[in-house]
Amino acid sequence: MNLPEGQGQANTNSMKLIKTLFFVFLTGILGTLQAQDIHYSLFNMSPLTMNPGLTGSFFGTVRVGGIYRGQWYNVSEATGFETPSFYADAPIIRGFRDKDWVGVGLAIYNDKAGSVRLRTNASLISAAYHLGLGKEGNSVLTLGVQAGSVSRRFSQTRLQLADQWDASSGQFGEASQDDQLAAEGRNKSNYLDINSGLLFRSKAKNGSLLELGAAFHNITQPNESFLSSGAGTGGGNKVEDEDKRPFLINAHARYEWMLNEKWSAAPTALFQTTRGATELAFQAWGGYLLNPEQQIKLHFGLGYRLTDAAQVLAGLDYKDLRVALSYDINTSPLNTATNYQGAFEVAAWYIIKIYKDPEVKQTILCPKF
Repeated sequence: MNLPEGQGQANTNSMKLIKTLFFVFLTGILGTLQAQDIHYSLFNMSPLTMNPGLTGSFFGTVRVGGIYRGQWYNVSEATGFETPSFYADAPIIRGFRDKDWVGVGLAIYNDKAGSVRLRTNASLISAAYHLGLGKEGNSVLTLGVQAGSVSRRFSQTRLQLADQWDASSGQFGEASQDDQLAAEGRNKSNYLDINSGLLFRSKAKNGSLLELGAAFHNITQPNESFLSSGAGTGGGNKVEDEDKRPFLINAHARYEWMLNEKWSAAPTALFQTTRGATELAFQAWGGYLLNPEQQIKLHFGLGYRLTDAAQVLAGLDYKDLRVALSYDINTSPLNTATNYQGAFEVAAWYIIKIYKDPEVKQTILCPKF
């Protein structure tokens, strides 16, 4: 039966209105979608994203490194969740005193999440002032700051809306042209992010090293909404709490000491909290000096991130090169879908030393009886 022209036009307009309202509802959800702050099981191998106070906190000229994390490929299609990161930092000048120095660094990361390929790209510049404590400067207190640009986007072509569902075929069809036009320009956001960190490091005469740190991320709680991008200015509109990047605090600790001439131990811990969600991880690292002349040392250990994953850890030092691997075994309720498969990580850094080793005059040591 043919509908009168006016009624048919009304039905068409009603369908367009329903689609528009549904899209507004969907983009409202996407607009408040909070980006997950990146986290690594090998967090000590990504110093600049963990704590800006670690910038330039090493003995050498320049440190360059990177880390890659991949997870949940068997849950969210072949795209999975991927987080590569690269960084470089250097102690560049002395501070106000001979025992002080200033470090600067650059960190870049790209986080891809899920089937809609939600991407978070960041370029962060950091600087840290290292204050030497004590007469010999074996203890150092550091204040670090970090700032940079963060951009987020998702693939609107991979969104599957309710009106794309075809009940007869049991599959999603292609989005209509009206939906594609409505989604145009709603898949990007940009903002300025600011972080800071405190760090205390102390090295004893017996070679043991204590490291305590705390970092404060997303200090300005910038607006990350897809509906009104920007760092909270958004044309003068008030930014709702759900549109803000949540404030994140982390605290980390590490203590390494030699058990004997060959073996060492290094218990490590990380705590993070953001908007009521917390993460607590413990790791027990061991080390074995395989070749003292070639400076080859093996690292291995186990870790556990509470209620989430067990971790298998391994690494190798060769002179100024360090590499590390980790694998997460999922222990959360999600293991029914993941079959206990979690994430894997691979990381490395290399410290460049552009200076000559000092010449040491030979001396004859007389043993004391």
